[in-house]
Amino acid sequence: MTDSPRRRIGLPWYSREDYPRIRAMMNDPHNLAPSYDQWFMAAQNNERVAQEAGLEVVRVPITPEDFAAWCSARGVEPGSSARSQRAQEEVASRP
Repeated sequence: MTDSPRRRIGLPWYSREDYPRIRAMMNDPHNLAPSYDQWFMAAQNNERVAQEAGLEVVRVPITPEDFAAWCSARGVEPGSSARSQRAQEEVASRP
């Protein structure tokens, strides 16, 4: 039996400074916590649960400017699906 590499997942990650603008630009702000501190606690919990399930979690920084440009280039609305897709694309592009 061979050891297979752990599956890697991307976790969108926001800075405290960017969080209000990130939340304001989304078409589903209700899916993000109202405050950075609440989001941060939930994100850390999600990261821990994924790691405990055997996944390798990669924090993918999402900034308002870069995310807006990424969405525009792909013709997608900025929302939860796009956030997840962006994180997964970043992980897939890494060796």
